[in-house]
Amino acid sequence: MKPLSLSPRRYTVFDSIGIAFRCAPIAAFFYGFFDLAAAALLPLATVVAARLIDAVVNTATAGAPVQEVSLQLALLAGLTAFGWLKSSLHNIADLRLVLALRARYRIALTEKRTRLAYRLLEQSETWDLIQRVAANPEGGRLKAAYYHLVDMTAFIIKVAGLLLILISAVWWAPLVMAGVAGLALFAGVRGGKTLYDAERQAAEYDRRNDYLSEVMLGREAAAERTLFSASGLLNEMWQRVFAAALTVRLRARIKWYINAYSGNLTNLLIWFLLMLLLLPSLQTGAVSVGLFIALTQAFMRFDIVWGFMDTVNGLAADVEFFKDLTAFLALPEEASEKPSAASGTPAAAALIELRDVRFRYPGTDRFILDGLNLALQPGKRYALVGANGCGKTTVTRLITGLYPAEAGSILINGREIGTYGEAELRAFFSIVYQDFARYGVSLRENVFLGGNGAQNEQEVFERAGLGPLLERLPRGADTPLGKIAPDGVDISGGEWQRVAMARSLARPSALRILDEPTAALDPLAESELYANFERLTEGTTTLLITHRLGATRTADVIMVLDAGRIVETGSHAELMRAGGLYARMYESQRYWYENN
Repeated sequence: MKPLSLSPRRYTVFDSIGIAFRCAPIAAFFYGFFDLAAAALLPLATVVAARLIDAVVNTATAGAPVQEVSLQLALLAGLTAFGWLKSSLHNIADLRLVLALRARYRIALTEKRTRLAYRLLEQSETWDLIQRVAANPEGGRLKAAYYHLVDMTAFIIKVAGLLLILISAVWWAPLVMAGVAGLALFAGVRGGKTLYDAERQAAEYDRRNDYLSEVMLGREAAAERTLFSASGLLNEMWQRVFAAALTVRLRARIKWYINAYSGNLTNLLIWFLLMLLLLPSLQTGAVSVGLFIALTQAFMRFDIVWGFMDTVNGLAADVEFFKDLTAFLALPEEASEKPSAASGTPAAAALIELRDVRFRYPGTDRFILDGLNLALQPGKRYALVGANGCGKTTVTRLITGLYPAEAGSILINGREIGTYGEAELRAFFSIVYQDFARYGVSLRENVFLGGNGAQNEQEVFERAGLGPLLERLPRGADTPLGKIAPDGVDISGGEWQRVAMARSLARPSALRILDEPTAALDPLAESELYANFERLTEGTTTLLITHRLGATRTADVIMVLDAGRIVETGSHAELMRAGGLYARMYESQRYWYENN
């Protein structure tokens, strides 16, 4: 099955019908058909039950023929058998619809998540929205919305049929029931919005709980968790967050139950009084004994206020959900076209300029970059250095278009960065981040991710220093890395960094960026890796971002970032002679590099 197409537009609760029928038309039809057919048969079953009771009374008291009893019994048995059949087929239709939603609707939401613009993924509001929209998509709110619409239609059919029977005896009865339904509608709408607002508040707690669960149960933190005996503390934190989410939901649910039970008790009292008012009609014969008993049984089994309020409550929450779905599908996406780098043709050499750039992360007041100016000339090796947290990585995110600058200009070959398509822009760059991804796939797939296979495979492996790793992997480059696959092989942190370096080398690009790429390597291994990288990238523009200055000596130009601006620029020798911030930073690390 192909994923469902969900275009950005305004979605309403009625879209649940369209989505259900687009995913599984037969299952959606029969789910609604059996519910609505059962609703239409309830008034008929009430009439049949009334006639059966009257026929039994006539047969027992007046000696009437038993044929009428037999006929009504047969009709009642047929209606009962349909109810059993409806229950079984209804469950089958429900299962088929769930499976179809899982195959098409869930995947559509997942694909939307993978296309979201990068800047959104660092905003907690986005994750809270995703938590509400994408949690249990095939069995959650969207399916519930379709079911609630079916239930509401079925409810109207049931009530209308029973009131048509009742109005023949008491003309004002529908007015009473309409008043009761109006109160239930008001309470249900208010209760539904309250419950969904509670879910909005609880989504933040749910996200934190998911994170804590991963820390407690996942492999990444297992060693430290065990070494520092952190399981007890993490468990307490999880319980506190869970209790906070539970409190939010419980308060909303208690308020809803109080309103619902109050309405239900009122309904019972009104129905009791209504049946008392039917007694005179029973005495005069306007209402038969059978009809009186059948109506009593029907309304006692069919809980008007509770059922109606529960359905309206659900629909009110569904309305809020579709507002979230509309907002989610409207979130901006990355470009969908394939980058030119995948074809193996390097992007043209690029002059990159940042002019008076200012930037602060969403939700913060401090400008991490404040009047930044720099220029990267084609073919040169650059190093951007500075203290941790000074904004070095932020520079790469702006250059590569992951974030827009708040003020100033970013130019590539004299052209504003915003005029490039996202895929066209990405083709200029190849990056190794400090927090690079570790994919649980084969070594070859890790390195040539995204179709980067233009360069000689063996050359890439060797220049990234992966020769020793390849020799010990049982299936060579086809060996899965990590423990996701049954035959996967764990590798060291340094080996993972070499894999990330190879991934960058395999991608033709105009600018290669290395953002703290050797944090897990000792100084000797770091120097060796940089030497290999330098040979491979000779004549290519490179930007090394680091606070470890052992590798900066080979850079043509070193730029020192401090307080959001470039405060020093020059070669290693020039900056050392200047005796400024770079010289002080280098002197603080000299012992490390000169004694290893």
